[in-house]
Amino acid sequence: MTTPSAVAWTPDLQAVDQLKLIIGSTFSSNNVERNAANESLVLAKSQPQIENYLLYILVMDESAKSDVRAASGINLKNIISRSSSGSPETHQFILDNIAHGLTSHDNMVRNTTGNVITALFSKYGLAGWPQVLPSLVNLAKSADPTAADTKIADAAMSALAKICEDSHYKLNVELEGERPLDYLMASFIELLESCSNRVKALSIECIDYFIPHRSQSVLVVLDVFLQKLFQLAHNSNKDVKKSVCKAFASVLEARGDKLLPHVDGVITYCLHLMEDEDEEVALEACEFLLALSTSPEVEQNPEIFRGRLHDVLPALLEKMVYSEEEIFFMNLVDEKDDATVADNEEDIRPQAAKSKESHKAASKSGNKNNSYDDNDDSDDEDFEDDSDDDSELDQWSIRKCSAACLDVLSLNLQSEVLEVTLPILQERIVSSHKSCMELSRDKLPTLVPFLVDRLQDDEPRVRQITCWTISRFSSWVAEEAHEGGHYSSYFDPTFTSILKCALDRKKVVQEAACSALSSFIEETDPTLIEMYLVPLLQHFAKCFSTYQRKNLIILYDCVQTFVEAMGHERLAAKQEYVEVLLPPLLHKWELLDDNDTALWPLLECMASIAATLGELFAPYAMPVYGRAVNILTNTIHTDLQSQTDPSIDLPEKDFMVTSLDLIDGLIQGFGSHSLELIQSNRINLMELVLQCFEDSTDDVRQSAYALLGDLAIFVLDATVVPYLNQIMVCIGNEINTRNFNSYPVYNNAIWSLGEICMRLSYEQLKPYLANLVSLLIPVLNSMDTPQTVLENAAICLGRMGLHGGAEVVGPRLPEFIVQWCAHMLYLMDDSEKETGFKGMLNTIASNPDQGFGGLSTLQGKKNLSTFISTVANYFEPPEDLKHSFSQLLQSYSGLLGENFNTQVLNHLDQESRRSLYEMYGI
Repeated sequence: MTTPSAVAWTPDLQAVDQLKLIIGSTFSSNNVERNAANESLVLAKSQPQIENYLLYILVMDESAKSDVRAASGINLKNIISRSSSGSPETHQFILDNIAHGLTSHDNMVRNTTGNVITALFSKYGLAGWPQVLPSLVNLAKSADPTAADTKIADAAMSALAKICEDSHYKLNVELEGERPLDYLMASFIELLESCSNRVKALSIECIDYFIPHRSQSVLVVLDVFLQKLFQLAHNSNKDVKKSVCKAFASVLEARGDKLLPHVDGVITYCLHLMEDEDEEVALEACEFLLALSTSPEVEQNPEIFRGRLHDVLPALLEKMVYSEEEIFFMNLVDEKDDATVADNEEDIRPQAAKSKESHKAASKSGNKNNSYDDNDDSDDEDFEDDSDDDSELDQWSIRKCSAACLDVLSLNLQSEVLEVTLPILQERIVSSHKSCMELSRDKLPTLVPFLVDRLQDDEPRVRQITCWTISRFSSWVAEEAHEGGHYSSYFDPTFTSILKCALDRKKVVQEAACSALSSFIEETDPTLIEMYLVPLLQHFAKCFSTYQRKNLIILYDCVQTFVEAMGHERLAAKQEYVEVLLPPLLHKWELLDDNDTALWPLLECMASIAATLGELFAPYAMPVYGRAVNILTNTIHTDLQSQTDPSIDLPEKDFMVTSLDLIDGLIQGFGSHSLELIQSNRINLMELVLQCFEDSTDDVRQSAYALLGDLAIFVLDATVVPYLNQIMVCIGNEINTRNFNSYPVYNNAIWSLGEICMRLSYEQLKPYLANLVSLLIPVLNSMDTPQTVLENAAICLGRMGLHGGAEVVGPRLPEFIVQWCAHMLYLMDDSEKETGFKGMLNTIASNPDQGFGGLSTLQGKKNLSTFISTVANYFEPPEDLKHSFSQLLQSYSGLLGENFNTQVLNHLDQESRRSLYEMYGI
């Protein structure tokens, strides 16, 4: 990498002094002086070379005060970050000199310099600023073991860590025939020997950012990295200890096979750190145990934990105990926790929109936000959501982490966990109803009635935690009732008791009971819930009239779960069901302003209801659609204004996300009839969707592409086709600029593309086909892409052959057929898999010899064998597809003669051979 020559620039010192005076005055306590200074600063920012002047004050002007230098750097960073234009040459003076700020003796200057460096790298990347990484690495290596001060090395390492955190996907590339990540990994490994603990800790974190990518640059140093971690486990510095624990968890997730041979020692290490006086260190150690308990390795081989339960479980139980301070605080909260008292705005945690799971295609869309995103019902997340949610108590802590870990272990190793924990609990729990040893003998048949009794306890925290505990056994209670088991009579008293608690006088109990109710609805066969349908609907109505703002969020989720579980047919059985269900929701809908964040969960709930009820929602559809479109329009408009007018605050993008989801729910519910809904509104929906495709927020684009796919399914000609060129450009850009974090977005883009491809004629699709194939093949062949994306890419490539696209896709088939087969092999048998295969058969038929890379070659025959193996494992294809498979097999059998058996079928395993013979006589 070549380093450009330094750019000479000399400031006007009078201008420097004037700018320092302005910046210093922005801190004035005098409002008039401060406002005047801010206005002058705005004017100054429009002057040429202002960035150079700000850089000069930050890095070179030792006479300036610390706060003025830091403020100069912050303004410089903001200008760089917000500017959409410019090239490395325009900022060459800054690029050449910014690193000098890391050598300053002023801590504020060093920290601010690191932030500016991060902004510059985000803007220009390696291609525009190749010298930055060697410069930072060299500074980080400059720590002198004989000197007490390692601040320069620490500052440089901090800047490197910020770059790795913000731009790790930009570093995992090839540049001018080199892989910069190879150089970085080797440097970070070397820096683990630094005399600075700060440098060591940050070096671990830097490597940690790249482990999830599983790139070759990381994998080749992974064994060395682990050995270094084991050596650093003896380090007493808290930052090093925290980083070591985080790294162990990352290695476990990415390459568990590498860590498992050492896992016993790592468990011992983490148990030791759980007693650390630093709470953050103890929490990181506990989080590794939680990660280990939920890992696929432990699920497949519980023996990993079984031998250590006598060490792990007492430690977890010890950390689960409430402190005296927490108990005191809980008592204070409970005294004021009255269901009739309105929630304070500051007591309500911000909520983000949930991912929609209304139909199978949407389930491939991934989750929209990590805050309440995962719909995988993971036990540790449930515990966090359902347990104590009171201001200071609702933060993630070692107590909650320990409880979550114990929860997971109790599911995977039930009898062993009970055997170890019950004697400990027996010493600590005093119950006048039943002893722990009695519970251990009868297990759930005795435990569930005991818990139902506890729902009547005078202490609200007992009722709250009991609701959560009962929810953990909802599957057993529901299974007994559905299958007519010996304990089938348990369902009614358990379910009705939970219902009663959902209207408890204490809000914390309401919340836990409502969450437990969702668990029971999810776990119970719908035919059983149907018996409680009217009481449930009436119960929801009462809850809507009594719940305060915070618990309404839980209630919306519960109603959404209920509606999806019941389905259209059950709710359509009687008109009164809809008449009881919808009015309370519509009442809340009418009460809330368009800019109220409480609309987010309500919009999500309404989206699910609209999708499920379909035509039953018709009386309410027009105004609901109209308002959703208005909210979306206004938010987009405000967002555009805020980009040019700094006095306008950025809008909350969740208004866009939830509006898009509600519109999508209506499209799903009304199907082809939704066109009337779309055309009834003067605002053009597709123009709004196209604007959303350009939004910088991933969640917005993700929802927009989910909506696009449903528009393609139901109203393609009227909505998608007129804007086809713009849509294809947006989809192409989304796939082309994909990164590790944006996979839910380009996953939806690929899914929607597949829905479009299977409905367009060849003439409509032809102008875009070659480019799209070129974009999708690298996705399908990539090694670090989530499985759901790979499946959608395979289906999409297959569908491109449905209506004549085979002549474009066919010549490229050898490039991806093996990976295509690998990702189609275990897909659920459904219409998406079916259409993908039908299109692929057309593509193969267009060039039967060369499609697999030439049947005269060994590789070509292996590719054909791979495809036939995939056919053999398609166990229940529709009759027309089965007939097509049979024709293909007969065709290749005739084409290759005896070689078909000896050189193609012989590559198949016995089960696949048996399946081929039974289904196709081959």
